[in-house]
Amino acid sequence: MTELALLQVLLLVSVGVAPLGTRLFVPLPRLWFVAYALGVASVAGALFVWPPLAVFWPLFCLGNLALVLRVRLPRSLPELAGAVPFAFSLVAATWIVGGTNDLQILGYGPHFSFYAALHGNVLGWMLVGALAALARREGRRLYVAAVLTCFVSFLLVALGIDVWAPLKPIGVAGLTLAIPTAQLAFLADARSNRAAFAAGLLSLVGLVLTLTLAWLNELGLLTLGPLGSVRAMVAIHGVVNVLLVGPAMLWAVHRHLRAVDAR
Repeated sequence: MTELALLQVLLLVSVGVAPLGTRLFVPLPRLWFVAYALGVASVAGALFVWPPLAVFWPLFCLGNLALVLRVRLPRSLPELAGAVPFAFSLVAATWIVGGTNDLQILGYGPHFSFYAALHGNVLGWMLVGALAALARREGRRLYVAAVLTCFVSFLLVALGIDVWAPLKPIGVAGLTLAIPTAQLAFLADARSNRAAFAAGLLSLVGLVLTLTLAWLNELGLLTLGPLGSVRAMVAIHGVVNVLLVGPAMLWAVHRHLRAVDAR
């Protein structure tokens, strides 16, 4: 498998999983599932058959955001935090359109576009999305601060790549501190729910692994050979985040909130 093919598969998985986190914010009508299925199918078609089909995915993401906001602007910090993952979904959708159609957004081709889309879907929509659901439901300052810190940190990373390089490590440091701290707080809250605690812990362990690899690679302290035709960092970092870190945290928060509602 080539690196581009792996990115396409991981991207499709992320597109299939990330929107399901919307149920943490609002009840989902039947029409939503129809739109979701058509949206995922459009991404699959764009990745493997006809690239212009990707334009349907941003429309789904925009409609999803409107459903969560109920066509009203956030009126408090917890509501603003609740909108953050869906803003990430729109950014990721833009990169999907750009990558599948090779639009050279900011001068980048399909590989970088898919990297950006994966980060938006997995870290932004899934992982930060799970924390944003907690922030919106519980209004706890730590969760709100973590989500907003992640949003600013992602912007700093983006600006560090394209505008001023010193901003990138600041953004990465913000993500490194904010997400694990919020996950530890969640584990403390969910300690009486074994399933939620186990899934949350699994997500945290996976994240610490990928963050450690990313920092060691960034500092030049770790060199991993390619796995076939795929760079090891892409294979390990991407697979662990897409298949473990994001989905496990979404499921953990889902189980936790269900238990809270059942009390």
